[in-house]
Amino acid sequence: MTAYPVSALWLYPVQSLRGQAMEALDFAADGLRLDRWFGIRDVETGGMVGASMGKSAWKPLITWSAVLVTPPDAAVPKVEIRFTDGKSLFSDDATADAVLSDRLDRAVVLEGRHGAKADRRYRMASCHLLTTATLHCLRESYPEGDCAAERFRPNVLLDCGATSGFIEQPWLGRLISASSGLVLEATEDCKRCALTTRAQGDLPSDPKILHTVMQENNTSAGIYAKVAVPGRVKVGDAVSVA
Repeated sequence: MTAYPVSALWLYPVQSLRGQAMEALDFAADGLRLDRWFGIRDVETGGMVGASMGKSAWKPLITWSAVLVTPPDAAVPKVEIRFTDGKSLFSDDATADAVLSDRLDRAVVLEGRHGAKADRRYRMASCHLLTTATLHCLRESYPEGDCAAERFRPNVLLDCGATSGFIEQPWLGRLISASSGLVLEATEDCKRCALTTRAQGDLPSDPKILHTVMQENNTSAGIYAKVAVPGRVKVGDAVSVA
């Protein structure tokens, strides 16, 4: 059985904002703790918004980042939202809704999962897993592009060495076990959208990223997985597929 080391981990405290690199992630029975814990709700429609939605008002979200201020085991987290102009905002700031509404030019509220209407836009799975094999394949097809892992917003990145290919797809329906005791069950492909092409951080706008994924693997890159056995995973842990 081949084992792959965990090379990077990410948490996304606010839906559609850029996340933060982590040294460890904790998975409970109902999913990854604190991931997408906050969301931004459109006052007019009542729905949670996302940068991948068609409305241009939401496009800036992927350029902002969210970082935990409280420890990862906090029952109710506090995050710092960082904007591209160097300014920032804390989730418990009394002016948070007003500041976000002003920046998006649309009335919105920042809600945590404890809120009365705290649904999440995406409940597809507990974990998004990606391998360097997939990234290698995309880079071979499109060497001029920057197919960085951050474009694809995974929670877990596995290092597959020099292997190239979309090796995650055959894992669907199988158990993925970490040396720490965490066990995930691969549930479905991760279909990609225009969010992978957006400028974010140091990554430029590049529509050909999505075109390459479509051409090479029918829009799929990475997989979703649910928690079979709760536990913690750390960078450097070995992960194997049953």
